Amino acid sequence: MTATAPGGHAPSRFWDDRAPSRRCDWIDQLRGWAVIVMIEVHVVNVWLQSGLRPDWLNYLNGLVAPSFTMAAGYSLVISTFKTDGTLRPFWPDTARRLGFILLCAYALHAPGITAADWTVLNTAQKARELFKVDVLQCIVFSLLILQGLARLVRNPRVFTALALAIAIFVPLVSPHLWATGVADGLWLPLRGLFNGNTDRGVSALFPLFPWIAFPAFGAFLGGLYRHLRVEPVDGKARWSEAKFLAALAGVGLVLLIWGSATQQSWLWGGKWIQENGVWMLHSRTGAFTYSELGAIANTTLPSVAARVGWILLGGTLMGAIELVRPRWSGPNPIKAASAESLLLYMLHLNMLFSVLLAPAVIALTGLGWGTLGWPGTLLLTAAVIGLNLWAGVAWQKVRQTPERMRWLQHKAVAILGVWFVVGGWWTFRHFLQSPELAKEPYRFLNAARVRKGLPPTPDGLCRDPQEYFREAERNRMHLSEGARADLTRQILARGESR
Repeated sequence: MTATAPGGHAPSRFWDDRAPSRRCDWIDQLRGWAVIVMIEVHVVNVWLQSGLRPDWLNYLNGLVAPSFTMAAGYSLVISTFKTDGTLRPFWPDTARRLGFILLCAYALHAPGITAADWTVLNTAQKARELFKVDVLQCIVFSLLILQGLARLVRNPRVFTALALAIAIFVPLVSPHLWATGVADGLWLPLRGLFNGNTDRGVSALFPLFPWIAFPAFGAFLGGLYRHLRVEPVDGKARWSEAKFLAALAGVGLVLLIWGSATQQSWLWGGKWIQENGVWMLHSRTGAFTYSELGAIANTTLPSVAARVGWILLGGTLMGAIELVRPRWSGPNPIKAASAESLLLYMLHLNMLFSVLLAPAVIALTGLGWGTLGWPGTLLLTAAVIGLNLWAGVAWQKVRQTPERMRWLQHKAVAILGVWFVVGGWWTFRHFLQSPELAKEPYRFLNAARVRKGLPPTPDGLCRDPQEYFREAERNRMHLSEGARADLTRQILARGESR
């Protein structure tokens, strides 16, 4: 969404310019940069050697998903309510778009997109992983709930107030839903909506509690922006863009200070009481065991508030820069990343996990998990980000010619169909020849081990780290000391878990 602040005005004019907004720059910039940092997160998490990532980077990376989901809620209000307060229809455009995003979400956690993945390379655990709730599922389910609320109340101001109530209420109750055993045994497609505790080997990454709080707060901000910057009164908006950004920064600062100051005491301030032989901390959050306290640390209201505060301050800075910067000709890769966020999300994940981390590719490059230091990781990060931004800009150009876009889409579907038939079989062949390197308990592994003269194991996975390293060396896989240590722990843990 892009604001209408005209370039070339004196700074004082920005504060007084109350031309109604057609787009919102700060949320566009926030979404675009969130996509870029998201790519960095995945590249660094995959290839950087363990122990090299600083705490500040972990915290920064942890702001990506809240930014992404909050931007989704923000945009929902602007796209759902017309200027006169009436609702745009849900069907067909919105319903189809959300349905497509949900299809992409589940496709990413499916056993694969090839016949080989669904047959010889499938496992019971991989089939259950289909129902893992990730960020796209969280966004779609959150937006469906907010869409339902908007169509129930049919009033943008009432909806804005209710969205804020949801954003506050959800983090207040979320810690209780993360208590041990809550929601365990529920139907697996619904189980992950409640918490991220492991059940049947599946752990939701972004359950609705507390993650719906971020799109709900985004919807609240979107409602305010619509009221203050979009709705005209006598042909003018109520506030200028600069005034809105200043207020946004003030809200962000208050949330950051309050959240950071109270987060520790909110969770850990209280009294330990032994109940039926179990020590529990009774605090304003509730009564929880020590292990539960670690799980709920990011679900509390102060934790959510602090992250929202950082996001608002960052978004304000982006919006202010966009408000005053000179306008250059040519494509804008940040806005392209924002507009094509789903494309870049799907593209970079498949590039990393389906191509660069394919066993056959690792055998050629030696670039497996945790094999690079900072120089190599930064170089690879820049390359992956650059390629994805190029794809976003290129697809923006393609969109300008709908006939060409549809032709390319049809060709892509055809290629995907061919790939479903022929893809994945070399991975099957790779593990037939090197069953020692498998990390999933495929059914054919023990037969492959017997053919190589190796003893069978309960699940076909190797139990001897040296067995793995010998085969890795034969496949010219270069493993750092950190990667070897991690692999040793993983392989030895297989025997301990039986």
